[in-house]
Amino acid sequence: MPFPEGLPTTLVSYAAANPAGGGPAQGTVTFELTVDAISLTDTGIVYTGSGTYAFNDDGQLVDDTGTPGVRLIPNDLPYANPQNSRWLVTDRIAGAPVRSYYISLSVDQPEADLGKIQQMDAGQPEYTAVIGPKGLSAYEQWLADDNEGTEEDFLASLIGPPGSEANAQAYTDDALTSEITRANAAYDPAGAATAARIAAINTAADDATSKANNAQSAATSAASSDASTKASAAQANAINAAATSAATLYLPSAIQTVDAYLAGATPSSPRFFGHRGGGMVRPEHTLVGYRACAAMGFALEVSVNVDASGELWCLHDTTLDRTTYQTGNLNTYTTEEVGQAVLTNGRTLLGPGWTDQRMVSLRQVLDEFLGKIPILLEPKGNDAVVPTQSLLDTYYPHAPRSVIWKAHIGTLSLPWAKTRGYRTWVYLDSNTTDATMDGKDANVDYWGVSTTFTDQRIQQVVARGKPVFAWPVYRRSQVARLTGLGVVGMMSSDPRYVSTSTPQRTFSRWGLAVKESGGTPTLDYDTTYALVFGEGADAGWVSINALPNQSYGLGTYSPIVGSAAGYRIAFDMKYKVLPASTVHGGYYFGKASDDPYRFGTANTTGGYHVVMRASGDMQLYRHTAGVTTGTQIGSTIATTPPVADTAMSFQINVTPTTVELRRTDSTGWTTGAIADTTYRGGYHGLSNGSITDLNTRPYWRNLVITQL
Repeated sequence: MPFPEGLPTTLVSYAAANPAGGGPAQGTVTFELTVDAISLTDTGIVYTGSGTYAFNDDGQLVDDTGTPGVRLIPNDLPYANPQNSRWLVTDRIAGAPVRSYYISLSVDQPEADLGKIQQMDAGQPEYTAVIGPKGLSAYEQWLADDNEGTEEDFLASLIGPPGSEANAQAYTDDALTSEITRANAAYDPAGAATAARIAAINTAADDATSKANNAQSAATSAASSDASTKASAAQANAINAAATSAATLYLPSAIQTVDAYLAGATPSSPRFFGHRGGGMVRPEHTLVGYRACAAMGFALEVSVNVDASGELWCLHDTTLDRTTYQTGNLNTYTTEEVGQAVLTNGRTLLGPGWTDQRMVSLRQVLDEFLGKIPILLEPKGNDAVVPTQSLLDTYYPHAPRSVIWKAHIGTLSLPWAKTRGYRTWVYLDSNTTDATMDGKDANVDYWGVSTTFTDQRIQQVVARGKPVFAWPVYRRSQVARLTGLGVVGMMSSDPRYVSTSTPQRTFSRWGLAVKESGGTPTLDYDTTYALVFGEGADAGWVSINALPNQSYGLGTYSPIVGSAAGYRIAFDMKYKVLPASTVHGGYYFGKASDDPYRFGTANTTGGYHVVMRASGDMQLYRHTAGVTTGTQIGSTIATTPPVADTAMSFQINVTPTTVELRRTDSTGWTTGAIADTTYRGGYHGLSNGSITDLNTRPYWRNLVITQL
C-alpha cells in the first residue's frame, strides 16, 4: 500500500509453512480495516485501505511489488479519525482451515511478525492481538536500577553465597518427618482394611441387587415386546391366510388356471387367445367380445389404459380416436364421461348391423371372468402400469393363478410380476436383439413374435426353449405357417375361425350387415380393407372399397365340401357405375389355402378367377402360384354387356375333372365344361380384379354353395 512520505507505518511480516508437507506455504492473507475509512486530519488524506497479499516461493508474505512484508497504518495514530480502529486479518493457506482474527498496530512498533501474534488464543471471538513497545533486556534493567558494570558483572551478581550444610540437613530432616506423618495418616492398618472390605461387600450387594432388578425389568420388557411382535406377526399371518382362503373360495370350483390351459400345448395342438376379445369379429375390447370368446373357451387378451379419474378401461390405444366416436387421450376423460358418453365405433370395421357398444372397465372384466378363463393382461400406457398393479394387489390377490402378465420387451414391470407369481408373456419387436432377450430371460415364461417376423427369426426365438405365442393371427394359413415353425400359441382376432378347419355355413346373410367370422381382408383391423355392406337401395350387397387389385376371402364358407360329383358357387354381381370396357371384376376359387389372392400379383398358392369385363366378355383364368399373370382356360364368351346398377347372376361348377363358368341372367351363357384339374382347393372369395376407380368397383350378393 503506498503511503505519503513521513506517515508512520508498521511493516507486517509473515513467514508460513505448508501444513501438509512442511515446505513454503501457498495462499493469501487479507487485511481489512474495521471501519469504512480513516481520515488523517494532519494530511487531509482519507484512507480506505484493505488488500489481499500472497506468499512468495519462500513462504514469505510479500506486497504488490514482491517485497517481503506489508506496510499498514498503525491503529493509534493521534490524528486519525475515528480512533481505535482495528485490522481484521484472514489467512487462507492451502491445506489449512481459513482463520480470521483481529490485530491492533502501534505507532511505537515499526515492525510486527504476524506469525507470532496470530498464534495467540484469547478465547474470545473478537480478541485483539496488540503489539506493544519493545521492552528492556534484563541487563539494561539492571543498569536502570543504579547498578554499574559489564554484562559479566550482571551475570555474576545473579549468583548468591554458598548455603550452610547444617541448615540443609535440618531442612531435610524436617521434610522427612513431615512426609512420614503424612504417610501414616494416609495408611490405615488392618482395621481400615476390614472396614473397606465390609464397605466393598455392601457396595457389591447393593450393586448386585440393582443389577438384578434392572435385569428382571429388562427381561420382562423384552419378553413383553417379543410377545407383542409375535402376536402381531401371527395376526398378520392369520389375516393373510384368511384372505388366501377367502380368495380361493371366491373363485369358481371349476377354475381354469393358466397352467391348466397351456398344459400340453404343442405345435400340433396349439392354444388360442382372443386377441382384443376377437376384434376382427366383434368390437374390440368390449364385453360382448370377451363374453363370446369366453363362451367358446378361448383365453382373453385384455389391454387397459387409465382415465383422468384413475379408473382402468379396456382399450388398446391410449387415445379414443380409432375405436370410438370421441377423440383425444383417454386420460383426459373422467370415469363418468367414459361410462356415459363414449361408445365404440365397431360398425365402421364390422358392419352397420352392429349396435354401438359401451367401453368396459377392467374391474368388470376381472369380476366376470377371473378364474373362469385365463386372461393375458397388459397395461398399454405407462401411466396405466402402477394402477393395474395396485388393483391386482389390493382386490385380486388370487389373480396370478389365472392371469398372464403381458408386456413389451422394454418393460420394467417383470420383477413385480414374477415376485407375485404371475406367468409372463413378453412380446418382441423387429429391432429386439438376442442380448436384450438374454437380459430379460429370467423373468420371461413365454415369448411373443409377430406374424410379420421372418421364418428365420421366429425359429431363433423358438430355439430358446420357451413356449412362443404369435400375434395377430386371423388366417388359417398363418396358423399352418407358425405351427410349422414351432409356435404353440395363437393370439387371434378371429379364434373360432382359425382354430377350426371346416366351413361355418353355405349361404350368405349379407343383408344383416354384420361381418362374418372367417372374412379375411388384405389387412386386419383396418377399415380401408374391410368389407363394405350396402345400405338403403343397396342393402344386401357387399363391396371392397380398396385399391389396387384387392380381394376379400370368404373363410366362413371354406373349405367348400362338395359331393363326389363336385360343388357349385352361385352369386349375383353388378357394377353401380360401369368401368372401361376391358376392366373387370370377378371371383376367385379353387385355392388350397386362405392366404391372400390378388389379381396381377404373385400369390402364395394358385387357383382360378372369374373375369367379367364391362364389354360383356366372360372368361376363366388359372393363376399359378408365384406368377403375377393368369392363364386363360377355355374360350372368351361374349355376353350382353352389363347394365349399370343391374344384377348379373353367375354359377361356377367344379367337378373332379372340369370347371365351368355360367352367366344365368337373361338368355344365359356358359364357357362349357373345361377339362382342368390343376386346383381343387376349397378356399374362395371376392375380387376387384383390375378395377382402378373405386366408383366402378363390383358389388356382390346372394352367395350360395351347393353340392352337385
